[in-house]
Amino acid sequence: MKEKIPDGIKQFFETIPIMAFSTVDKNGTPNVVPIASKKIVNDDTILVIDTFFKKTKENILQNKNVSIAMWEGSKGYQIKGLSIYHSKGETFDEAKDWILKLKPNKIIKGVVEIRITDIYSITPTREEAGTRII
Repeated sequence: MKEKIPDGIKQFFETIPIMAFSTVDKNGTPNVVPIASKKIVNDDTILVIDTFFKKTKENILQNKNVSIAMWEGSKGYQIKGLSIYHSKGETFDEAKDWILKLKPNKIIKGVVEIRITDIYSITPTREEAGTRII
């Protein structure tokens, strides 16, 4: 990614408690789950905590393309990216430390690292819907 996540989108991301997380298996079958434990870690990376993933994890291991949709009222964004699943190592340990400070009883099976490739508006207006932001 050449561009940074705009500050306004970072702030919006932080205010949305639950987002839709989409994956696709090797045959192109989509899967969407709600996510609440997520964090922007730098200008092009998001972490998502795996507590309950089954098909989601299987899909990520088969196809690294993922998408997150977030909205409040009629304003919203879609973030597309490439994922890496971590169940051990530095990324896993850092994410586990972060989430356990917020949610001490959370069971962490893994961490999805998402490198952002694109951000689009999903705000339903003629001017904004489908507009590529980065």
